[in-house]
Amino acid sequence: MAETDFARAEKLTTRRARMATVLGIVFVATQTASLETDAALSRPELIGAAAWVVWTMAFIMLLATGGGLIRSAQVRALMNDETTRANRLHAIAAGFWIALATALVAYIATFYEPIDARQAARVIITTALGGAMIRFGALERKSLAG
Repeated sequence: MAETDFARAEKLTTRRARMATVLGIVFVATQTASLETDAALSRPELIGAAAWVVWTMAFIMLLATGGGLIRSAQVRALMNDETTRANRLHAIAAGFWIALATALVAYIATFYEPIDARQAARVIITTALGGAMIRFGALERKSLAG
């Protein structure tokens, strides 16, 4: 592996750590701001729903693979070392627990206010993925710092 692969992997790993946290926060914030607009699927809402699906799939792919799929095999191997794989597993576990807690809150909330299944699924998936992304970014930054 060339020295440039090491430098490229280090740069991409640092960027991924920062972006995972920022994107997780932005994802949850934007979805929270748009919760009320999901009732009817007019053209703008349909575009928003499609965008949510695309972002959701992108986050799932990042958490499942560690990203860097368009990079060379050497750079991907350097980016997804043992520490990163452990960080991803811890982040996915955090997302799982967040999903369970959010689902429980949604269930309890239905005793007071009806919740559409699509809304509940969107809230559960958004909080779980957003939380997992934030956790992954935090763990990666901690690993890179020390």
